[in-house]
Amino acid sequence: MFELSNNLKINYNKLIIIGDIHGDLKRLKDILINENILNNNLQWIADNVIVVQLGDQIDSVNRRNDIENWELLKDTEVLKFTNILSNISKSKKSLFISINGNHELMNVLGNFSYVSTNSLYSDRHDNFKKNGIYSNILANRPLVLKINDLLFCHALIKKNHIDLLEKYNKDIFYINKLWTNYILLNKVNPEDKELFDKLILDNDGIVWTRNFDSKEDTEYVLKKLNCTYMFVGHNTVENINLYNNIWLSDNGISRAYGKNSFQYIKIENNTISIITI
Repeated sequence: MFELSNNLKINYNKLIIIGDIHGDLKRLKDILINENILNNNLQWIADNVIVVQLGDQIDSVNRRNDIENWELLKDTEVLKFTNILSNISKSKKSLFISINGNHELMNVLGNFSYVSTNSLYSDRHDNFKKNGIYSNILANRPLVLKINDLLFCHALIKKNHIDLLEKYNKDIFYINKLWTNYILLNKVNPEDKELFDKLILDNDGIVWTRNFDSKEDTEYVLKKLNCTYMFVGHNTVENINLYNNIWLSDNGISRAYGKNSFQYIKIENNTISIITI
């Protein structure tokens, strides 16, 4: 299970928020080197920084037919690399936290429809099923994270999600327990079925939804969770932007989207900046 609390109260020098990666390990490294978190030898050199990656590290099929093949490594190399960063960052009083997205869930369920030809190897299904090398990594990653007054998830946390949790007298972080239990045990407890189905599997769930709440309902969610902002990926935008106190952070970083430049978010000295590479 995720070793640290999913509800962190922590001081940091810098917080970096990175949207969906979709197999592009090079561009992930570019961001970390640009922020002097890694050096050119890929050694972690920063102290007291936090990196949050918002999910969808895998599934690198090109989103347009006119994009030339760019993928030299299998998309699962991103999972391996971020797992290593999660471990070594702690020795520098830092954190690298990966959130699970819908594409991680798809692979656990055996849906490889967005896997590129290069990454569709014979053992992939075994590696993502119960006790597989990648399912064990994903089981340790949250669906929901809170750092001080900042909220993070892949797609969105909506008022109906909060209402459903309250129906069962559960807090928002119970979603992480549902996820971990499912990945490790490949089952859902009967009393958790409605929660699991509606919060995780459903098209309007927190890793899938593309339907935003009203401004009033978003304010309700943030106030209920004592948060100022929510940071999400999933819904690809041309430029990172703020919508009803929700930072839309999926800028289509991966070369699978055919873009020459890409963006991420930096929070430093209480200032939120959008950085373009």
